[in-house]
Amino acid sequence: MTENEPVLCYIDQMGRAYFTTQALSKQWGDDWNDAPYEHNAETPYEDRDDPPKWKITVVAYKHPKYETPSDSAGYNSGYSVEMINRKNVAWLADVWSSREDALEPIFAGTPLSQLIQIIRETGGKAGVLE
Repeated sequence: MTENEPVLCYIDQMGRAYFTTQALSKQWGDDWNDAPYEHNAETPYEDRDDPPKWKITVVAYKHPKYETPSDSAGYNSGYSVEMINRKNVAWLADVWSSREDALEPIFAGTPLSQLIQIIRETGGKAGVLE
């Protein structure tokens, strides 16, 4: 991880992961304290200052095994973004493999470069959206 490398703070239902250069504990978005996040939460707030103090980076990803909490829970996950960012549960987990063969879970705070590397090295695709 490089200094001020963006860290994972949100994943939407469209296969986009959002990363912030702001401290994870300070990053927020609409309804991030409401569960289920997949029916309430919006994308992370962006800094509107000029010049901006922090930046949001978006990564598109696709993976055959990783699922979000809402994917694996069905209709209602029972988690808020706030809970997921406190690491109560991983943003991405391999729920299909046996415990011994499961891929490493990806939690909030994971650096952007590490998420891309994990996704690509385990059979998925990932890239930064401009």
